[in-house]
This record gives sequence, structure tokens and C-alpha cells, in this order.
Amino acid sequence: MTTTTDLHRGTASPHRFPRKPAVGRPVLFAVMLSIAALLLLAVLIAGPSLPIPLMIAAAVGALGLVVLSWTVAGPRL
Repeated sequence: MTTTTDLHRGTASPHRFPRKPAVGRPVLFAVMLSIAALLLLAVLIAGPSLPIPLMIAAAVGALGLVVLSWTVAGPRL
């Protein structure tokens, strides 16, 4: 005769930290990524006529906008 115990039956697993919702702000996320994509497109089109420091600053700004959009409005992992 064996006895089995189910520790996980009927009980929710306790979390140390409350879980964030998996959804961010999808409209804001899409708008910010679109702005970053348009900025990068402008850098690629006007790149040869722009000075190098301005091109680098615009590319870094677009990258910063992508990072900002991910942290502010992106999906929560």
C-alpha cells in the first residue's frame, strides 16, 4: 500500500513578486518604433550629404528611441 501526495493539486504557486501583465502599450510602442524607423530611413537617405557627427548622433538617437519605447511601452517579460 502506497500513499501519494500531490503538493501542487488545488494550490496556486506562490510568487515572491507580483507578476506584471504581459501586455504593454502596443499603440505607443508601434508609434515610437515607427518614428525611430523613419529617423533611420532619413539618415540612410540623407547620409552622404550630412556630416559624420550628425549622422552618428541621429543613429544613436534612433537607437535610444527604440530602447525607450521598449522600456516604456513594450511587452512585459
